[in-house]
Amino acid sequence: MTSRLVAVETTTRIASVALFEDGAHVASLSREAQGDACLPMIDELLRSRSLSPRDIARWAVDIGPGSFTGVRVGLSTVKGIAFATGAEIVAVTAFDALAEDAIAILEAGKGEVYFRIPHIDPGHAPLEAVKTMIADRTERVIGPGVVPTAEHVGRLALSRTPVNIDTLEPLYVRAPDLTKPR
Repeated sequence: MTSRLVAVETTTRIASVALFEDGAHVASLSREAQGDACLPMIDELLRSRSLSPRDIARWAVDIGPGSFTGVRVGLSTVKGIAFATGAEIVAVTAFDALAEDAIAILEAGKGEVYFRIPHIDPGHAPLEAVKTMIADRTERVIGPGVVPTAEHVGRLALSRTPVNIDTLEPLYVRAPDLTKPR
């Protein structure tokens, strides 16, 4: 029996999905879009291989940080499919999808970047401030301008332990712009 994993990445301006069979990457789709492209892309990817969501034993999803809407859509889509089919979910952060052991910098909008520096809590700041923070560091730097892909997410998920669907939440590094009126 073939072991299958579908990975979903919707945290950036380029949404992507990837299919792995028995640990090998076999197909991908990507589009410049927000999370609204997620479900149609999953459908297109699976149909191209004559598969249905029930044929997928494990799903991987980028939990952020990134576009608030993109993170929520990708995560809720994968959680809904896994809930309906009984599949496992593996969570991967956008930082890890770029590089597990490096300084990772992602576009955050509003003149800022999200950053993860080893041994420092993730955060957000203007790029110039982050450059100052990492000036004396020796780790490899990935980004900004580099985006995580579903293929990166899937490759990491192949060796990671599934998470509890009930406690799986997005990784937010800053609060959303929309707040509840007082």
